[in-house]
Amino acid sequence: MNRLNEKERDYIIQLVKKGKSLNYISKITGLGKSTLYYHYKKTFGKKYKDLKIEDDDDLFIGELVGLFVGDGYAFFDRKSYSYSIRFYFNNTEKEYVKELVKLFVKNFNKSPMVYRTKNVLIIKYLSKKLFNFLLNYVGWGVSINKAGQNKKSRTVFLKDREYSDRFKIGFLRGFVDSDGYISSKKIVLASASEIIMKQTESFFVDLNFKYFKLSFYPDKRSNRKGMWHIYNT
Repeated sequence: MNRLNEKERDYIIQLVKKGKSLNYISKITGLGKSTLYYHYKKTFGKKYKDLKIEDDDDLFIGELVGLFVGDGYAFFDRKSYSYSIRFYFNNTEKEYVKELVKLFVKNFNKSPMVYRTKNVLIIKYLSKKLFNFLLNYVGWGVSINKAGQNKKSRTVFLKDREYSDRFKIGFLRGFVDSDGYISSKKIVLASASEIIMKQTESFFVDLNFKYFKLSFYPDKRSNRKGMWHIYNT
């Protein structure tokens, strides 16, 4: 069985979504139909279905957005016409990832792809619907590093809209789980984006948290940005 890399799998999945036959996909990719059928069944089962989004559960939506702001990634590949959403976790967080997958399946009615790259666990969906849904809440500007990469982490922000208290609670939960640290004495949130940290600070105020502080810690290295922290006092 031929092993496909991630980009090849994404391309094939998008062709299937468009209703292309295995004969057609085999012809343009040069892959055997047995290989294609194996990956088709592994990814879709008998029938492909897109995920469902129930947008009336503000607590879950807030948590989803908080996770995405902290360690999420959205990318549209023009060549394969695929909309990819990924959430990244340390390999030591296996149990948390299992619980998060259960939460996603419950709310999306669709299982994500879960795989490991080196010491990173990745939860991944290919979904235009989820891609556009997240971009209704989250934006980021252009911040190019020395490698020529656009760093979402430096400029990410929540879009201007009314957020309920349940959304704010969910957002803080997701943000802490992805970009936070909890010990017996302290809770710390960290981000390179000043905008998102000031928005997060306003959520703490709105929810009547009293003992916390927002601080900036510069990085002495010339090629690094400083970090904003929110922590309890």
